[in-house]
Amino acid sequence: MALRCLFVVQGEGRGHLTQAMALRRLLREVGHEVAGVVVGKSQGQAVPAFFRSAFDAPVTCTASPGFVSDAADRSVRPWATLVREVGRTPTFRRSLQALDAALDRHEPDVVVNFFEPLVGLHAMTRRRSVPVVAVAHQYMFLHPTYQFPAGRWGQRWAARAFARLTAWGASRRLALSLYPAPDRPRDQLTVLPPLLRSGVFRQPKGQSEPFFLVYILNSGYADEVVRWHEQNPQVPLHCFWDRPDAAPIERYDDTLTFHQIDDEKFLSLMARCRGFVSTAGFESIAEAMYLGTPVQVVPVEGHYEQHCNAVDAVRAGAGVRSPQFDIGRLQAVLDRSTGTSDQFRGWVRRGRRRFVREIEAVANRRDAAAPVPALTSGEQALEGGLLRGG
Repeated sequence: MALRCLFVVQGEGRGHLTQAMALRRLLREVGHEVAGVVVGKSQGQAVPAFFRSAFDAPVTCTASPGFVSDAADRSVRPWATLVREVGRTPTFRRSLQALDAALDRHEPDVVVNFFEPLVGLHAMTRRRSVPVVAVAHQYMFLHPTYQFPAGRWGQRWAARAFARLTAWGASRRLALSLYPAPDRPRDQLTVLPPLLRSGVFRQPKGQSEPFFLVYILNSGYADEVVRWHEQNPQVPLHCFWDRPDAAPIERYDDTLTFHQIDDEKFLSLMARCRGFVSTAGFESIAEAMYLGTPVQVVPVEGHYEQHCNAVDAVRAGAGVRSPQFDIGRLQAVLDRSTGTSDQFRGWVRRGRRRFVREIEAVANRRDAAAPVPALTSGEQALEGGLLRGG
């Protein structure tokens, strides 16, 4: 039976957005429908046009908690974030009402939550019979094998508590990982590979051009990129940022170009670049690993989750981490082959069809603690066809 799904997506960054796009495609391939999408976004944040255009269903935006950055738009300020968001409680009440309205309007069989805290708050304060599947890499924080950065016990506790909040009341939590790990049925925790968008699979393999690709989550890091560039003007750089007042393309000089976020252009350049330098967003790391592109990750200051992602990326063999945008550190390891690309592609290949099966199981009210059966040979063949066809 075809399912009607409601997606609720955290709009911070782009990772959860592209995960939703990828899952929508997988669901549609087998006849299921995404009836509506609700995006939780923080103040001053826009939903990218590429995300809206990926859905036939209506996309509704509502206010959601978000981080406060410093004046230079470089680091996250945790305490300032907490104070501001507590003061916005009336706004979030209206957001919960908007979520109620979406549930009434679309009458979904299942809600798929991409780490939006409003869904957890909704489960705490409302009684609804619609089952929820929670999808995010942050649910690996709840896995006993996950390796956190040393120290920072308070931040570790807060990260795990927030992950639990977003999945409050969920029938199943799908933890996206850069490497396989055992499922935890008693905790309703299933470990799956990253949800990569279809454009990743369409990129040609084996191409390399003499430039580096840079992605900065906070536009304040642009000055750091410029400083390195001025000391190394012979190295071509293409840098993507999310600065609202910037032109689509801004050429700093002959070898440094800034771009506004553009889905297809970004992937095309990632597939062809010598190396990728980025703030430590999970999705960008996963895309680079699939394409076999060496990575240097630079965690956003004060952003504990990004420090976790950086440690995880090194553990998975993606590349190196650095406290700043020093592209020379990546240049130094370019010739060092990790051999992880084929292994990672296999991890992605084995897991894609399981996403649909997990959602179907929850929507059909099967015991959430029961493991999902292994793929049949026919489903494995279909999975391979999906990957080859993008």
